[in-house]
Amino acid sequence: LAVDLNVLCLGEESATGLGLNVTRTRFLGILAAALLAGAAVSFAGLLSFVGLLAPHIVRRLVGTDHRVLVPASALLGAAFVTVCDIAARLLFAPFELPVGILLSLIGGPFFLSLLLHRKRGRLYV
Repeated sequence: LAVDLNVLCLGEESATGLGLNVTRTRFLGILAAALLAGAAVSFAGLLSFVGLLAPHIVRRLVGTDHRVLVPASALLGAAFVTVCDIAARLLFAPFELPVGILLSLIGGPFFLSLLLHRKRGRLYV
């Protein structure tokens, strides 16, 4: 769906004008995201919320092309969890801090900043 999602980023009217079935593409994109998020949460537990955090960071670094965004998000998410796990093990040695706590301490403020981010003078709340 990467090419179709790139076309959809142009706007609904432009995508329709280019021959894209917008309704079908949105449905498949939402379905894929829901299935992948459900699978990640069932497999990895609550740590998988990093899958929500990583794409926002990567989008600011590499742009909006989904052919680059998706693999870069996967790599950044894996690296972020690894770094947080190492930090959680080393910060309070000989005790181990659960990595979920450290991820929540970092991810919570990030999501709040996304929620309150101003764009064109409007709050997204």
